[in-house]
This record gives sequence, structure tokens and C-alpha cells, in this order.
Amino acid sequence: MKSVLNQSKQPVMLHASNSINKIAKNDFTVKDCDIPKINKIPTSKRIQTKPKENAVSEYNVITRCVTEQRKSSVTENSISEFKEQNKIPSYCLKWLNYKYQKKEFLQLEQQFQKILQIKPEKDIVHQIERDLSRTIKAENYHKEIKNILTAYSVYDPNIGYVQGMNYIVSILFNHAKQEWITFWLFVNLIEQMEIRDIFQLSLNAINKYSKILDFLLNKFVPKIYQNLSLKQVNTELFIQQWLLSLLLQFIPFEYTQVYLDGLFKQGISYFYTIALTIIKAFDKAIQEEDQIEILILLTSKQYSQLKWQSIFVYQWDINPGQLRVLLDCFDSDTNSFQKPKFQTHCSQLTTNFFQFIKNS
Repeated sequence: MKSVLNQSKQPVMLHASNSINKIAKNDFTVKDCDIPKINKIPTSKRIQTKPKENAVSEYNVITRCVTEQRKSSVTENSISEFKEQNKIPSYCLKWLNYKYQKKEFLQLEQQFQKILQIKPEKDIVHQIERDLSRTIKAENYHKEIKNILTAYSVYDPNIGYVQGMNYIVSILFNHAKQEWITFWLFVNLIEQMEIRDIFQLSLNAINKYSKILDFLLNKFVPKIYQNLSLKQVNTELFIQQWLLSLLLQFIPFEYTQVYLDGLFKQGISYFYTIALTIIKAFDKAIQEEDQIEILILLTSKQYSQLKWQSIFVYQWDINPGQLRVLLDCFDSDTNSFQKPKFQTHCSQLTTNFFQFIKNS
């Protein structure tokens, strides 16, 4: 373990081009999560994709509950036909079809082209170019991936561009092979997982997601959680980096299709499923190493020793709907979790979570 860890003594940290100044200036500022503001696309009636505020309501929970299998409105035959015409992998079209119908695909492509016509901010373009120069899966597609990332910075200017998006978009493009498909898959992924706040680099958002991970660790692997706590390896120290790239900077490309499939189907609960399994796989190192070595292991890209096939098979009893309720209980104004307003949302998991919060 020491030989592996000594290869890199500094964890790879992610920075935002539009929110965080260089560390060397000692001027580290974090913007609070703001209200979504989407630029209008000229001379076009946009398909509704504007991010919505999280709210605990029976309707929202039911509609977003990923435990229910969503039926595709595009048949296998129509997907195959569209795939043959455009040379797009059928699984990418299925991902896109979780939100959009086949008849909307042409409009989505046209909207993407119109977004590209809007001039992005120069500093964002510079940051994207710099990050892509050191992104492995982008090495042969710099122009295409740059177009997608700059388009997103125009589409959602409150987020702009954040380092970590380059990993996500690069992997998506290597699957989809078309800019407009990749762009809308990326938009859908962020909205499906409801993680806009993490890309806005809100400290409150880090607190929210880390508390959920703490609770799940304590619930499923309490000994590992105790060891992490004793060695002061707080989840806040690494979960932001994991979320900003959705773990895609660590997962070998040959396993990214099955991982992305899980994200599109199950949302953020699948992220937590894989996160728990990765931490469990490092159980021995967590027992033996000190704080710095553990953090290096969890934030560097040295995950080659993991048996990824086993990681994607491992299952945890995480109910996606109940987990979504917990995340919706977070109040960013008070930086704390509030009990659900609806009695129907008070599951055993919710009760256990608030008991954990009270005791921690």
C-alpha cells in the first residue's frame, strides 16, 4: 500500500474557473448556491429543461422516485432506426430517452446549435482549454468537448464551468460520439441527480452530501466509519471531488457504461452505492494508514488495484426514494436538515437519520 501511495503525495483537487481564485493568492472564496438562471435561446421555443428548486412534496417525491421503472416512450425498433441513421449507440439514445421523446431529438439538436452561437466568457474558455489539455479521454476530441463545455456555461451561467465537468463530458462524448447528444445527456445527468448546488461550490452543499455519506457509512459499515472518524478523515475532505467528477475520473473507461447506466436510472443513490463500495474496498488501508495516506488514496487516481467488476456487482439496501427525501430535507439557509413536512415521508430510514444527526 505504501508503494502505491508514494507515487503521489498530493491529492488532485478540483477548482472552479468562475468561483475560486488561485490558492496561491490566499483568497479562497465560495459562492452560496444561487437561483437557477438559464439564458434564453434566440428564435426558438425551448424544451423545458430549467432546473427546479428541490422541495419536499408528495408529487415531487413520487415523480422523482427512481425506484419506479420508467417506461420508454421510444420503442426498440425506433431506437434502432435512429441509431442506424446517426451512428449513435443505442444505450446512449436510451439514456436520452429517459427524459426526451424521439420526436424531440431534432429540436434538441437544433437548440444545441443555437446555444453554440452565443459567445461564452473568455476566462471560462481559457480554463476549459487548459483542463482539456490534461484530460486523458479528451485527447482526441478537444474541439468537440470544448464546444459542449462552453455551451453548458452559456446554457447555465450561474454554474458556468467547474473543473470536474471535463471528466464527465469527456466520458459521455466517448460513448455518444456526437456533441448535441453529449450535451443533453450532461444536462439531464445534472438535473436527474439534482446536484447543481455542488457545482456552485456551496459549502452548505458539501455539508449536505457528506452528512448523508456519514450516515450510510455508519449504517452499513460502522467499523470503517469509526476508523475514519478516529483518524479524522472527514468525508467533507473528499466528497466534493468525488461529486464534481461523479467519480468518473477514477473509474476505468470500460466500466463507465454500466456506471452511467446506473446514474441515469437511479440518480444519486447509485453514486452513494458505488462510493460506499469503494470505501469498503479500502478497508485494510483505512485500518493501517494514517490520515494523510488515506486522503491521498481516496483523492488520487490510483484506483487500478480495485476489482471493479466486483464493485459494480456489490449491492446495498439503499432506497432511492427515501434517500431523495433525506436530501430534500436539507435547508441551505440554515445549513441543517429539517424533518419532513409530510408524515408519509417519515420512513424508518428518515427516523434513523435524524437520530444519527442528533448524536453526531
